[in-house]
Amino acid sequence: MQQVLEFAGNHPILSAAFVLVLVAWLAYEVARLGRKWRELDTLAAVRLINQDDTVVIDVSNSSDFSKGHIIGALNMPPTRIEAGNKELLKWRERPVLLYCKNNQVAPQMANRLVKLEFSNVNVLAGGLSQWLADQQPVSRAKGSGSNKRKEKTGKKRKAEAAEG
Repeated sequence: MQQVLEFAGNHPILSAAFVLVLVAWLAYEVARLGRKWRELDTLAAVRLINQDDTVVIDVSNSSDFSKGHIIGALNMPPTRIEAGNKELLKWRERPVLLYCKNNQVAPQMANRLVKLEFSNVNVLAGGLSQWLADQQPVSRAKGSGSNKRKEKTGKKRKAEAAEG
């Protein structure tokens, strides 16, 4: 104990930084334990989707959604997650899996769903980025990204075949 006090006396900035990090970590853990929703890794999310009648909601904007989303996911940006949304409120009793691109917005929307009295709210840890890193399938809307190039190339080939 004497050595710890001596170290703290010799290195006040380092000791203060350690205490600050420790307090921040403890506050985060207490807040995490107090929340009413769960964060699931990719494997647990797949299990939830396959075993239960889960509603998968992508809270990204429509352009991110069209670039790629979990198969069967609904696009519901944050502005649509509100008390007056009848489509959303009919799923209160079903398990819900929320995600966004990098999992920055989904936890906030999970808190909003808990306030709307949803009984089983889950967030995909790491968001769609982690889903893709774990090599899980996604669906891409027609006309997005690389699909456009393939469609144009295919149209050119058909036109050239018709002319030739």
